[in-house]
Amino acid sequence: MSAAKPPAKPPAKPPAKPDDPRLRRRSRRLRVRIRILVRVETERRETVWEETDALIVNAHGALILLAVDVLKDKFLTVQNPDTGKEILARITSLGPRFMGKAEVGIEFIRPAPEFWSLPQQPDDWQSSPLPRARRLHPQKV
Repeated sequence: MSAAKPPAKPPAKPPAKPDDPRLRRRSRRLRVRIRILVRVETERRETVWEETDALIVNAHGALILLAVDVLKDKFLTVQNPDTGKEILARITSLGPRFMGKAEVGIEFIRPAPEFWSLPQQPDDWQSSPLPRARRLHPQKV
């Protein structure tokens, strides 16, 4: 009787090359701690506000800390208390928990470099204006 062979390991993914599009960012990240308010709806349909920090920001989102449990691909509202601006964001990643808070990656529903209200922004943060809606005129039939 022969011993069973261990299952074969799946092939490892090849390392990404520096020019790989998956490594390109739409806007440069900045390490800066910014106080924010986050509003999220729990699984029990309760609205929870949490005062926390953004640790890394860019024109398209941030890496934030959250104590409240959240799920990937759910939406939350982020408010900058210094300016009163609010924006809707989608949870894109959930990182490790440390001292009761998880690192949470968020992506704004539209680029918003002005949200962070920074004195200087990288050149690639220049937002292109949203296209104007075309006015529709009713037609007689």
